[in-house]
Amino acid sequence: MRRCAQFTKNIELSGGCDYEDGLTAKLVEIKRQRGLNFLLHGYFPPPPTGHFIMNFAENSDRTSAFIKEAAACIRVLEIPYYSVHSGFKKSFSLKKEILIDLYDKNTFTVEDIGQSASYFKMEYPDIRLALENLYPNPDRHCCFMIHIEEITGMLDRFPGIYLLLDLGHLKISSHLTGFNYAAAVELLFRQYAHRILELHLSENDGLTDRHWPIRGDSVQYDIVRQYADVINERGINVVIETRNSDFEAVKECFLLINGLLR
Repeated sequence: MRRCAQFTKNIELSGGCDYEDGLTAKLVEIKRQRGLNFLLHGYFPPPPTGHFIMNFAENSDRTSAFIKEAAACIRVLEIPYYSVHSGFKKSFSLKKEILIDLYDKNTFTVEDIGQSASYFKMEYPDIRLALENLYPNPDRHCCFMIHIEEITGMLDRFPGIYLLLDLGHLKISSHLTGFNYAAAVELLFRQYAHRILELHLSENDGLTDRHWPIRGDSVQYDIVRQYADVINERGINVVIETRNSDFEAVKECFLLINGLLR
């Protein structure tokens, strides 16, 4: 965070962090001292014990308690919405970014997501909720909001839900389930731009979620350039998701994308 703050004041807090006592209070102080703006996504802040795969479709006490902590952090940090993965259809463990089926009897439906969304709206009426589209991992039967028809169907069915559009996930889904990537992006920006709160950008090989930095020859770079006016007009947040990339590559990616949105 300290190094990224050298070139941006905007940072998204997400999974992969270790538990730390008083973390939220420390973030408040960092925000005040350095003038940073935070977003909060998914599995954050991490619990002290009992780590688990957070499934928004699972209406359990454990999930509710986790969301309660996230909402408290969001309010203190003055973040306008909560973004989270749309959810999983079964129970999984996770190994090296691959979901491993636990083969238990738990299954989850779109109705479960609706119940979770209704609960969230009732408990946290001041915080908007954005669900992220997912991708086949390891197949299309694992997650919600994989195919473009599932994404638009969810938005049509639940008007109070917003979208975190992950362009990297959408690329994988289009490749593995056979829909047109460019046409799907065009549809979402043309009919649902008012529902998109955030974009996630990361490049991949169309098969797995590699989280490579965006380059000038990336299709996602062209997408941001094509829809820059809409992104700016709607105030859509654009987040660069990279992993295992060196600092200079991340900085170069940021400057490249930021240059399109000024």
